[in-house]
Amino acid sequence: MKIMIGLGILLPFLVASYTCQIISSSLLEKVLLFGTVFILAFLIYWIVARTIVQFLEE
Repeated sequence: MKIMIGLGILLPFLVASYTCQIISSSLLEKVLLFGTVFILAFLIYWIVARTIVQFLEE
């Protein structure tokens, strides 16, 4: 479970950081894009993780 929590924070952070470096130029764009991508990646990760956990529990 601790690994899932760690990956749930680390993976979205890495995806958002990489996306911001490639796409945006100004600081405001980086902040807005980072927040949006981080939240989206975080939600996708947790939906997938919870589905896998529920599948394994059955």
